[in-house]
Amino acid sequence: MQKGSMEFLKKINRDLVLDSIRADKSVSRAKLAKKLGLSRSTVSLIVDELIAKKFVVETGFGSSTKEGGRRGIELSFNSRSAFGVGVELLEQGLLVCITDLDGNIVLKKQIVSDKDYGSMASCIHESLREASVEADKVIAVGFCVPGLANSKEGVIVDAPLLGWKNVNFVAEMMPYLNKPIYINNDVNCSALGERWVGGAKDMDDFVYIYIGSGVGSAIIANGSLVHGKDYMAGEIAYLIFDEDALQHQINVIGEFGVFEKKTSVRSLASSRSSVGEVFLGYERGNEQSVFVVNRFVTHLSAGIANMVSLLNPEKVIIGGEISEFIPIFLDDIQKRVSGITPIQTDIEAACIGEEAGVLGVIAYAFDQEQNKI
Repeated sequence: MQKGSMEFLKKINRDLVLDSIRADKSVSRAKLAKKLGLSRSTVSLIVDELIAKKFVVETGFGSSTKEGGRRGIELSFNSRSAFGVGVELLEQGLLVCITDLDGNIVLKKQIVSDKDYGSMASCIHESLREASVEADKVIAVGFCVPGLANSKEGVIVDAPLLGWKNVNFVAEMMPYLNKPIYINNDVNCSALGERWVGGAKDMDDFVYIYIGSGVGSAIIANGSLVHGKDYMAGEIAYLIFDEDALQHQINVIGEFGVFEKKTSVRSLASSRSSVGEVFLGYERGNEQSVFVVNRFVTHLSAGIANMVSLLNPEKVIIGGEISEFIPIFLDDIQKRVSGITPIQTDIEAACIGEEAGVLGVIAYAFDQEQNKI
């Protein structure tokens, strides 16, 4: 069997074992092997590695068998046996979040901090002390990056908000934390947060669209985050429609994309009106506000419809800075998208607020650590 096939089979077996321990609350290795149809040696190897990673704990001996055989050691999933740390890199500091294995937040705080590695590590250690979480119970630390990130190599390729370009972040940060460290793009992280504890919980096919000063998306397909060759999958800012091509509109890396200019909060606000004022005017029937919002909804609907036709997602989730205004135009978006493409999907507002990214990067870090087993 080829290496890729072996790794895939190992992942399936590991997920089966962990899911069964979660579901059964308390179960022995022997019972797991019998239930799953796996050899005892395979189950024991997986369980030992799950224990080493702190995903599973031994809770003592179970009851004797009917035949009076030796009692097996019971296993359980204890969500408080280990923790994860998520850190969102903000323009003016950090958003630090600590959760247990089920995504329950133990601590969340925004900290004003410099972006040097020592200062960031100090903020993390201080947050752990404040949450009364011992460092040796932390499985991994994830960083949510506002820009392009090569998550495989741990490199921040381009983060204009931070003024960083081609920063070997994970390698530089590692000596300060002595923990497994992972990074990913902020929009990808928000999608993973929704999949872990939000509106797309355990969903295998959905699209997350972020709308703020910029526009981006994340794609979950067949249960996996789609990164793309250059970690740029989901860059819907660069979508082009016929009227754009006829006007010779082009996209340039590092500049606002053509679609982004039509669907970001910048397209709604003006020098005279904020986004909130535009939507308030829309609800009151102000002619100019109605025109601006309808134009925004028309462009956004076309972009979403194309993504739905291409990807066939179960759900499209819209989040970002525009979140508080989504209920105002959500029904209109749903009707327009359903009218453009025959492929049906549900369109919803994001369930999670500002912590979506840090929750998502913790989920990502947990998943990467499980994949090492």
